[in-house]
Amino acid sequence: MIEAEQSPAVEGISRFEVPLQFASELGFVPGLGCYLEGRVSDFFGRTRQVRIYHTGHSPAWLGLRKARRYPRVSLLSFDGIRLRLVYGAPEIRVASVYLTNPAQLYSLEATHRSTQLDFRNLPWTPLQSYRVELKRDLERQMIRSHYRYPHGRIGSEIAYSIASREMGIPSLRMNDPSEGGADMMTKDGRAIFENRLVTITEAMSKESSEQQMVFQLRRMMGRLRSDLAFYRSAEVGYAFLSYVGADGLDTVIFEMKR
Repeated sequence: MIEAEQSPAVEGISRFEVPLQFASELGFVPGLGCYLEGRVSDFFGRTRQVRIYHTGHSPAWLGLRKARRYPRVSLLSFDGIRLRLVYGAPEIRVASVYLTNPAQLYSLEATHRSTQLDFRNLPWTPLQSYRVELKRDLERQMIRSHYRYPHGRIGSEIAYSIASREMGIPSLRMNDPSEGGADMMTKDGRAIFENRLVTITEAMSKESSEQQMVFQLRRMMGRLRSDLAFYRSAEVGYAFLSYVGADGLDTVIFEMKR
């Protein structure tokens, strides 16, 4: 366990604990000094490995394992749900570790009203649509962000909330958007998911908004087709297309079977 402080506070949290489990022995890397190996387990049962390095002279620093390396973590933050680790240089990347269930961030309501999508010229029919309400201001700020990573997080969190709570799909695991591959899948690999959040539609005309979402849907279904070919154990794929309209946030679900 390590303690950390953040300023300004995030969701009222200024001090937090990271539930790390450490090895009983120190290691050593020439040029980097001694290190203590640790790991943190997330809500989905996966673990991330980290190391705390110290040369005995300069301040200790935290590294997050990526492949065979441990790039330096430059920022650590926690919002009550997500532990965020910013790492890498010169290309900055973000890893999110969920310490508790992200589904509690969203309110869901099944809807049967028409959406902004025109399905007449598409080979796919939606399974269901949902109106999504964000419970915290932090997620509203993430949607207003111009960066793709927070949009990817929100899109997958909404998909997880619907799939676990409304569709009853068990043992789901979200993958980090920065790592590629399917956005989400079941532990046994039988169901895979492509998730998307489109925010630019809020300021678009109805015609432009419809064109943008159809474009995104075609890309998602193409990715699902590739994922089903790559993941041999996968039997079904789902596309969760979330979009911000003039009157709120909605999600439409599509299914593709092998």
